[in-house]
Amino acid sequence: MLVLAGSAERAACAAAESPLALAATPQLDRLAERGRVFPVRLTDEGSDPASAAPLLALVGLDPRRRACARAAHLALLYDVELKPGEYFASANFVALFRDTIADVIPGPFSKAELEVLFEAVAGAAHSVGFRLLPGTGTEHLTVAPAGALDPRVPCPEGHAGERTAAFEPACAPHALFHRLTREALDGHEINQVRRELGENGADMVWVWGPAEAIDPASKGPESTAAVGRDPLWQGVCRAAGIPVKEPKAPDPAALVRTVQALLRKGTRTVFVHSARGTRDALCRSRELRAEGAAALDELLVGPLARAVEKAGGRLLVISEVARDSETGRALSDPVPALLWGAGVEPLRPAPFTEAGAAGAGRPLEPGSGLLAYVRHL
Repeated sequence: MLVLAGSAERAACAAAESPLALAATPQLDRLAERGRVFPVRLTDEGSDPASAAPLLALVGLDPRRRACARAAHLALLYDVELKPGEYFASANFVALFRDTIADVIPGPFSKAELEVLFEAVAGAAHSVGFRLLPGTGTEHLTVAPAGALDPRVPCPEGHAGERTAAFEPACAPHALFHRLTREALDGHEINQVRRELGENGADMVWVWGPAEAIDPASKGPESTAAVGRDPLWQGVCRAAGIPVKEPKAPDPAALVRTVQALLRKGTRTVFVHSARGTRDALCRSRELRAEGAAALDELLVGPLARAVEKAGGRLLVISEVARDSETGRALSDPVPALLWGAGVEPLRPAPFTEAGAAGAGRPLEPGSGLLAYVRHL
């Protein structure tokens, strides 16, 4: 299974305006001609598509029956114990323009810059009884007493251009933490330099999505492995008991080499996460997002299809989550899926796009049943 992060969008599909429709994807086109394109609904209306729910469904876990908070799954990568009455929560750097959210994934920053900015707000966390834990990029974790967090504060993704006052936490410690991090970062040297260069800085830490700790599965499916560098992906796979192989380099070639090694060892099921998505989906023009999809088609889809064909297996390509074309907000819309390989009989030809999948009929749901469908088709 190849998960293309950030590839599906709610766009004017009839006008072929989505990045998947605009992109030149000869490899996906070739697979679609010989395989099946169909829609899959990974999250229902009761699940938050900005949470870990879509990824949980992809590895066969039903989001309706388990905790889905991003923070709880990211916390599986850290050796942190919660005290009684404490919760994890996501803590994201965001950029502001006055009192408006300007960028929900500011940067990119160097590793050294992120470390300095993190230290600048760690004291603010401590002063209100929060513990701030370093994560990856601009997404971190915090630990706080349950009563200090407002669960109604949403994920910042998809809310660029909106005023922060619309999401003011109702809990005093939560609101104070937001204010103190703004004060700590407002005049920070790194942010001042970035503003002079016309770039966004990190202007506050947005805390959202409180959750209790979860336990990883002691054992997952036999002869199964996952590949990818995305921290949330790794946490979800650990929750499912699936061992994760992290490529040595953050590029498609390293991803392919890792998969090829697993197939040579006889691993029967391999989950692969493309690791490019959220920043691309939220921070780039539609034309550039189409260029990104075309690059993955050439550098990832093609080589993986050849490796799967050599092993006599099947390849499932699927988008991780649908997003609003304008805001980037995660949606519960069905996503396109493409199944190709040994024993797969082609159906009505359709492109691997949102419109192509929608034309194949009702979406497969629940999404957590996708693996069973693929294995027993």
